[in-house]
Amino acid sequence: MLRRAALTTSAAAVAPLAQQRSIGMHLPKRDVVVGKFDINAEYDTFRERTGKTPDHDMAQYRKLYWRADETVRRAERYIQAQGFFHLPILDFPAYKGCPPLMSGQQLRIHYGRHHRLYVEKLNALLPGTKYEGMNLDDIIRLSAPNNNDDVAVFNNAAQHYNHSFFWKNITPWGCNIPPDFLCAIEEQYGTWEAFVEEFEAKAMGFFGSGWIWLIYDGLAKKFDIVALKNAGCPLTENSQTPLMTLDAWEHAWYVDFENEKAKYVKGYFKVADWHWAERHWKRATGQEYNQMIWDG
Repeated sequence: MLRRAALTTSAAAVAPLAQQRSIGMHLPKRDVVVGKFDINAEYDTFRERTGKTPDHDMAQYRKLYWRADETVRRAERYIQAQGFFHLPILDFPAYKGCPPLMSGQQLRIHYGRHHRLYVEKLNALLPGTKYEGMNLDDIIRLSAPNNNDDVAVFNNAAQHYNHSFFWKNITPWGCNIPPDFLCAIEEQYGTWEAFVEEFEAKAMGFFGSGWIWLIYDGLAKKFDIVALKNAGCPLTENSQTPLMTLDAWEHAWYVDFENEKAKYVKGYFKVADWHWAERHWKRATGQEYNQMIWDG
């Protein structure tokens, strides 16, 4: 009953939002509260998002919350189908962060404020333009700075893509390195350690804000590590397939590490999801791979 009621409530809210082309439906529905996980605050969030009050006692709250939250997420996928962009659904609880790289406070500021702002600006810019109704990849390619003067559209679209990719290529406490991907990296770089050292050097030598990307160059038939300034995105180069990315904007690490960027860069390899990278690499090289699910 809870799932059906939550879905009914969410679906009823979708129609007027779609008609008004509002951008107020994005996750989270309100400003993210900075600080430790507060069960009472999350309880209020549950009521706001579903319109229902749990009948269970607080000891059973978390189980109830996550079950209803999945129903709400399905309704939000319906909203996305109406032409709106929204924050991607994280594969881990935001309040826990992504240890050991990112605390819950850092993640809530980065994901719930910085990334959210790019999404809202993008949705505000698109109505009535030639980009309305396009998918994100096409918007980025067509609005690239070397093509026209739609800089604001490009910046916000690319930052939405870059951040969404970043959230999907990290996982708490990391994972093992898939054998096929490991062999391919070692064939080009000699050893895995040499690859990591080159990636870290690229990140530490990068001045200013931007993104460090591991890409596969389809023309050169090899991996490459590239540093792109500001909202730089590999999608603007047809031969490049993005595999992994590290957010090199200062807001990505300052809450946790202050001015110690090196700790942040080294911590990235403790949470990197190399299975995500391998699937993109195999897709780019025509190999068989497990299908990826990306709510970007």
